[in-house]
Amino acid sequence: MSEVKNKNNAMEVPKTQISLSQDNSARNYIIVMVFVITVIIAVSGYLIFIFSRQYVHQSDVNKASDQLITSLQQKQKNIQDLKPNYDAITANNSKGVSDSTLILQALPTTPDYEGLIAILEKMGQNTGVKVSSISQTASASSASSTGTAKGGSKEMQFTLSVEGSYGAIVDFLKQTESSSRVINFNSMSLSGGSGSPLTASLTMTTYYKTPANIGSKTEPLK
Repeated sequence: MSEVKNKNNAMEVPKTQISLSQDNSARNYIIVMVFVITVIIAVSGYLIFIFSRQYVHQSDVNKASDQLITSLQQKQKNIQDLKPNYDAITANNSKGVSDSTLILQALPTTPDYEGLIAILEKMGQNTGVKVSSISQTASASSASSTGTAKGGSKEMQFTLSVEGSYGAIVDFLKQTESSSRVINFNSMSLSGGSGSPLTASLTMTTYYKTPANIGSKTEPLK
């Protein structure tokens, strides 16, 4: 019992100024080290995040470049495959006219209303028919802007009034059928006669096709 009492009543060793200073120094050292380690971990995490984003971005750039190169190589191959056909349709025939020119005359890339008028007036001169007036019909505007025909071509309806003999008017219609530009005959009404020239009101349709869109476009990475 005396031994236990002595242990419980043992005197605490007084802390000196030196020991207190050493304790404070150790405590401050630990705090500083914890702060430094925390900063290092935070900076390392931020750098890892930045480098990861850069890596992902560079990977996307490399993938996009590979897809672009593959696409360009395929387009180059397609162009090489089409070149013989292009050379064939752009070469002039015995009459000095190429197939590409004939195609554009038959199906121009614009309505080319002025060109159509010139064609019809030339037909009138060749057949002895007087072309009195040419105008687009009320439905032609909507057809040319929204209506499409077979193959994606657009329609343009028009009416024209011509004067001449019955035979000359028939010849005029035959020339429209064999015109270099596609012209379809829809309907006709005749008036006059009895010694005076016939007047025919003709309703017709012609066509044009806008150029294909070959511009660049953006596609998501696959």
